[in-house]
Amino acid sequence: MKIVVIESQDFSEQALLLLSEIGTVILLDVQDENSLQDYLKDADILFVRLRFHISAKIIDSAPQLKYILTATTGLDHIDVNYFQSKGGEVISLKGEYDFLSSIPSTAEHTWGLILALMRNMTKAFDDVKNGFWRRDLFKGNNLKGKKIGLLGLGRVGLQVASYAEVFGMEIGFYDHKNIEKTNYKSFNNPKELFSWADIISIHIPLNHENIHFVNGELLDQIKSDAVLINTSRGAVVDEIYLCQLIEKKMIKGYASDVLENEINSKNNLENERLIMLAKQNYNVILTPHIAGATYESMEMTEEFVVGKFFKMINGN
Repeated sequence: MKIVVIESQDFSEQALLLLSEIGTVILLDVQDENSLQDYLKDADILFVRLRFHISAKIIDSAPQLKYILTATTGLDHIDVNYFQSKGGEVISLKGEYDFLSSIPSTAEHTWGLILALMRNMTKAFDDVKNGFWRRDLFKGNNLKGKKIGLLGLGRVGLQVASYAEVFGMEIGFYDHKNIEKTNYKSFNNPKELFSWADIISIHIPLNHENIHFVNGELLDQIKSDAVLINTSRGAVVDEIYLCQLIEKKMIKGYASDVLENEINSKNNLENERLIMLAKQNYNVILTPHIAGATYESMEMTEEFVVGKFFKMINGN
């Protein structure tokens, strides 16, 4: 079998060793869709990260493709339904709650964004790089005593909450599931959570029900001195409405690791409105979907997905 790894930089050696037991592994660093289609013409197995949207067009260019492996929980970068309709199978981290509970990277990055936003770190750093040392321009706010509202109390939400306890914060959450065995303040609807919190952190999955879940009606509930954090998926937030609030300074700041159009942008994001606001010195911080991208976490997740695949094909 031909196994194609299209984003092979720093790929787990152990995972590659396992894959080599069942076929020929082709390691690539593909940058454009046309090249990708050429490499997939006779591929049986594809391992993807997040650089490409594996669309119906790409799937049709790979008539022998039987399996797509991805070390991610979200699957919006793959046309899963179409691939399954062609008889293919996707192996991912979706639903692997016990294993994922040992992966701290997204929660840690969430706190990096919170601290950067609350303490004006990026603005201060830019000012220092320009040759200044102006301490009084960048006063921030303590975390201790602040109210953090978690939209979603799943794996990442719980990890973020555990760090919030250490910071001495008041913790509230909204989750559509009935969450038991927690001392955190529970809200019956997200509007109440958004109007209560000083910091709102989004931890819901992207599915059909959650597209623009954080809509204008919810965003209007945010206090003018509160901040919003998103390490979920860009499409769960109505970015157009959010930008209007930012421009009117009706929200203190926004920090996100994701954009709604990040996969389809072809790395051409100059006209993205949130990026333009960040350039114009609004209180916006953006990172390029790196919350899960640590050496340790990527190695662990790649090895887990390959191990899961081996168990499946061996009938375990």
